[in-house]
Amino acid sequence: MGPKTDDRDVWTAFKAGDESALELLYTRYFKALGTYGFRITHDRERVEDAIQDVFVDLWRRRENLGDVENIRFYLFRSLRNQLSRNIRHDVFDGAEDIDDFLDYLATLSSEQQSIDQEVQLSRAQAVQKALSQLSQRQREAVHLRFYQGLSLDESAEIMGIGKQVVKNLLSKSYAILRLSLKVAFTLWAWCFSLMGTFR
Repeated sequence: MGPKTDDRDVWTAFKAGDESALELLYTRYFKALGTYGFRITHDRERVEDAIQDVFVDLWRRRENLGDVENIRFYLFRSLRNQLSRNIRHDVFDGAEDIDDFLDYLATLSSEQQSIDQEVQLSRAQAVQKALSQLSQRQREAVHLRFYQGLSLDESAEIMGIGKQVVKNLLSKSYAILRLSLKVAFTLWAWCFSLMGTFR
């Protein structure tokens, strides 16, 4: 099967026992699953083992699986459930609109494409530092909603919580990130202006 094959066709072939379709699904989604799993637990080996378990289980149950509209969503939910089973317990013991917050984060990655690589790295590090201040659950909500583009309903279903809880997590995350990034980029802008002065 070609790499550009539609997900639904790949899923149909996979359910029919096509091993190449299973391999294509694995290759297509492994990186995204790994990134998402790492938001739940920082044990990379555990995440990779869980991903393997997900695909082994899918292959074992393939004949009994139904049609799936959104394979990314299905796999993310499967991975989260698998991690919970593997760990044997749940790892997760402002007025601004959330969409504005997501747009703001998107701007951080798209602005200033022509600036020095060192400055770009500083910006990226500031974002990562800000994200590290969030709880694991907040980071997961941000990752699903923003980085993976899932809806609030899909994020809520994957996380096993209500839609309003996801909104609350994102609201709190926004407040933390907004303050942290405002400080970081104010300092960054000041340093950048000094760099321009001394060039």
